[in-house]
Amino acid sequence: MGILIEHITTMRERAWRWFAERAGSSHAIFWLCVLSYLEPFISPIVPEALMAAMILAKKERWKLYTALTVIFTFFGGVTGYLIGAFLFRGFGDKLLALSGFTEIPDAIQTLVGGNIFLIMFFIAFTLLPDKPFTYLAGFLGLPFASYAAGLFLGRTMRVTLVGYFAARFGGQILELVNRYFFWFAMAVLAIFVVYGTLHLHLLPL
Repeated sequence: MGILIEHITTMRERAWRWFAERAGSSHAIFWLCVLSYLEPFISPIVPEALMAAMILAKKERWKLYTALTVIFTFFGGVTGYLIGAFLFRGFGDKLLALSGFTEIPDAIQTLVGGNIFLIMFFIAFTLLPDKPFTYLAGFLGLPFASYAAGLFLGRTMRVTLVGYFAARFGGQILELVNRYFFWFAMAVLAIFVVYGTLHLHLLPL
């Protein structure tokens, strides 16, 4: 566990240094929008790192940077949902028919369809990538309104917290987050797992 934490922390520190060096460039806003849009469905780079570096360089613009990140990351999540829906309509139904597992989508829809809002909300605060859930939601045709609401609320809260704390407390709070984020994310993940287990009656309680 210690090695994993050290590895995650080291990667985050390297990424932070890279973004900090480029936060003041004339193209920073463009790259912030691009990263924010791509991250929900394809990019492994979290846009908040660049956003926080840009806020530290120009704290008076933190609301603008936060709003841009929220807007473009939401559009990216919608794009991922649509990609999942397109893949199912183009290939998914045929593959399921060939494999004989045509009942699987209905079973998964029954299992998570009513919880997609909570899934997308809580996943924003964990170390788990939400890309599989994004594609799965579109692939299975889960309720778009619930998916979009959970995505928007979770991403808005996460991005706004990072933006506010970066503007209010500066680099000190970012160092604190970098040190304890792993444990915070694990705690949120544990809550999410316990809720899912009890709500879906996976244990005889």
